[in-house]
Amino acid sequence: MEIPVDIRQNNSLPLSEIAESITAIDLELTDKSLINPFIIGRIHLLKDYIIISDFTQILIFHRNGKFIRSIGSKGQGPGEYISITQLAVDEKNEYVFVVSSGSKIICYDLDGNLIRESYIFQDKWSIICEINYVNNELLIVTDDPRGKDASGLYSRSLVFLLDDKLQIIDSLSIRNVYFEIENGFYTKHANYITSLDSSVYLYYADLYSNSIEKILRDTLYRIDNNCLIPELKLKFKNNGIGGSGIKFIELSKIYRSSRYVFAAYGNSYNTTEFDYFYFFCYDTKTGNGYNMLEGYSDDIHQIEERKWIYPLSTNTEIFYYWHTHMKPGDLEEPNPTLYIGRLKK
Repeated sequence: MEIPVDIRQNNSLPLSEIAESITAIDLELTDKSLINPFIIGRIHLLKDYIIISDFTQILIFHRNGKFIRSIGSKGQGPGEYISITQLAVDEKNEYVFVVSSGSKIICYDLDGNLIRESYIFQDKWSIICEINYVNNELLIVTDDPRGKDASGLYSRSLVFLLDDKLQIIDSLSIRNVYFEIENGFYTKHANYITSLDSSVYLYYADLYSNSIEKILRDTLYRIDNNCLIPELKLKFKNNGIGGSGIKFIELSKIYRSSRYVFAAYGNSYNTTEFDYFYFFCYDTKTGNGYNMLEGYSDDIHQIEERKWIYPLSTNTEIFYYWHTHMKPGDLEEPNPTLYIGRLKK
């Protein structure tokens, strides 16, 4: 499927147009549950729990917003993390998997007890870019940005399947990319691996900037029998390179629900920085596409600023976003309110 994207558009897409329902949850503020909304990494829903991670902590709330506990601690010892770069949840066994500084994987139970941990790679340059627990399997996406052979420098990207002991039991190559100049690119909200029903999808933008490679990564793949099957493609004018004064476009994510296709991308009029950041939504039922500068309009809860929405990685029919509401008389900023929505089908 090819889906056209018109970067000249700036639509306003109210969330009521795509959402069947949206629930607001006020997250309790205590001296142990302070959330900085600017560094939230991932949010997971687990039965009666909400699990929120940022770079420094993992917090567990009840579905009604009441704070329960934090798990894990900062440090370099067993069961400790230096910084939290990714997080996944095994809903059946109620385990939380944490990637620390892109290299160590730690597994906790919901009480914060250490189950096991592992350094997957001894090579300090190999980076775990994503971890997700889908269809009863633990998958990670990795990038080795320091490869070198007769053709030059290259970045090698792979998907690994891990067993219950956090050891590699299978792998799938995504691609090798050759480049001349190192230029890192990373986003903590990329959602490289997502799941819908029993299907697992992969979108992976290289850690090394497409502005150097001059190729736009525009395809969402389905992982099937250890193969990457092209699922859909976003069609930009001139394949996202040049045209209309745009120097380059950088996609950070593509994912889909049963009805909608979503994407987020930046575009630039120079060669080094993004000038604008856009969100894109395509309705496969109506054939309508919406290109939105800076996000979606929340007409349900009457939030003025546009919001960025994120998929629940284990079920992309559900999305979430957050907003901090300051009331008259508030002396301190409260924790953000979490909004959980279900998409129309």
